[in-house]
Amino acid sequence: MAGIQGESFDVPNRRVIAQGYKVLDEERHAVDYRPSVWGDYFISNPTLPHNYEKSLEWMKERRDELINKTREMFVDISDPFGKMKLIDALQRLGMSYHFEEEINNSLQNLALAKFASDDFHAISLQFRLLRQERHYITSDVFDGFTDGEGGLRAALRSDTRALLALYEAAHLGTPDEEFLKEAQVQTTNLLKAMAGRTTEKPALSNKVRHALETPSFRRMKRLEARLYIPLYQQDEEECNELLLELAKLDFYLLQRLHREEAREICEWYHGLESPRELFYARHRPAEAYFWAMGVYYEPQYAKARKLLAKFIATITPYDDTFDNYGVWEELQPFADVMQRWDERDAEKLGGCYKDYARFMFGTMNEIESALPKQISTQHVNVIRDIITQVCKGYVTEIGWRDSKYIPPLKEHLQVTLITCFYWAISCTAFVVFGEGVTEEVMKWMSEFPQIVKDSCIVSRLMDDIVAHAFETERNNVATAVTCYMKEYDATEEEASEALWNDVENAWRDMNQEYLKLTSIPSSLLIQVINLARMMETMYKTIDGYTDSAALKEWISLLLAQPIPF
Repeated sequence: MAGIQGESFDVPNRRVIAQGYKVLDEERHAVDYRPSVWGDYFISNPTLPHNYEKSLEWMKERRDELINKTREMFVDISDPFGKMKLIDALQRLGMSYHFEEEINNSLQNLALAKFASDDFHAISLQFRLLRQERHYITSDVFDGFTDGEGGLRAALRSDTRALLALYEAAHLGTPDEEFLKEAQVQTTNLLKAMAGRTTEKPALSNKVRHALETPSFRRMKRLEARLYIPLYQQDEEECNELLLELAKLDFYLLQRLHREEAREICEWYHGLESPRELFYARHRPAEAYFWAMGVYYEPQYAKARKLLAKFIATITPYDDTFDNYGVWEELQPFADVMQRWDERDAEKLGGCYKDYARFMFGTMNEIESALPKQISTQHVNVIRDIITQVCKGYVTEIGWRDSKYIPPLKEHLQVTLITCFYWAISCTAFVVFGEGVTEEVMKWMSEFPQIVKDSCIVSRLMDDIVAHAFETERNNVATAVTCYMKEYDATEEEASEALWNDVENAWRDMNQEYLKLTSIPSSLLIQVINLARMMETMYKTIDGYTDSAALKEWISLLLAQPIPF
């Protein structure tokens, strides 16, 4: 059977489906994926423009000077509420990595602080800051927030800043914390009403709208910093000029490093021969780097970030080979070679299958060679084992697709939580990160732990909800939405609403696992949460990774446009 030819992408009279895609080959379920909007931009424009009146050397010296002055603020501020606002600003402005020791020491003390029962803002902020850093604090601290009839007290309902703090805190709740579930609903409704009022101060209204779009705990941290800096600057009641100056300088200097890394990843990808042959696939090196930056953005993790970006860019065509090109009789020998990790037999595969196998095997060998020899093979083999399970899942999905089988939701998720690739990405993020990754941690990761499963639920369900029309109209594997509709005789709207609720439940369960998994370092667990945060960034309304124009604004803010001073 002939494959799709590259020039056939613009053949007229093809069936048009959701989001304007054309079906190029009905038998292969292939569509004309649009190229990345970035093309070779980061190769042609390797350096971030310098738009500041001072030199880079001056900027670095000034940043270091401001870091030292900020450290002094931890000593000078004795008021617990003031100390919490300092920590919150540093975290949301993207600078907390400079002050980890000071923040940890302060939180130890703040865990013991007691506030009046009607100090709604302080209690809510204390709860969120402590929970974010895995310090347990009971939700009983909110006992004084209700009016006895289940509603929030009048004094709280009329205090926008306190409501906003409670809204943010409520998103740190666990499955059994009923007050926080209800508070999430009530604060959302009240804040929506407030954001529309003309009497509300514009700076505060902007903060409210920003929070309602996505709460702080679920935001990609680097993007939150870029979006929060102007919000912080507008809010004259809260803005500290020293912190604002430091935030802009630090963001810009780190932005220059990220821009260089994006160029490096794009040069690596476009310089390889194998991906060029995969004409049916999504080629997304810039977007893959953006994804990896969401897992760890700090400068000291440059090596891990670049290796993870290469992994994400490499696995994208794996998915596409199965659901945008391959047919059963071709995929069987391909899957057999991929599951055995047999580089010699890969050379016997035909056409694109050989090219993809070379690509995947080459990237995994590159990751292995970049790690310390004493652990490299052992740890990378755990990743390989998980990818083997992904491949087995892909084969199951192709069987479902070709037989038009719509499984019950539970059966669907047993396969698709693995094929969403988030388990493998989480494992790779750990392995290339290195710090704290012991044999015990790798054994834990190899068993598909619950917090990773929760992150996969967020990934799978958000993807299936926003891409449902696209996948259905090209007759691909049934989405979770389709499975729910059939199993429960539900409409698409009812199914989507139920699955969004499952996403919320997965977040609450992740919050609980994050608190209780004391044997796993915070620096590792936060990577799993950061991957879930990337779904909130990339898949909230559309599959932004596939339709990369949807991510252009965010990637531009982080990598293309220098932050204004």
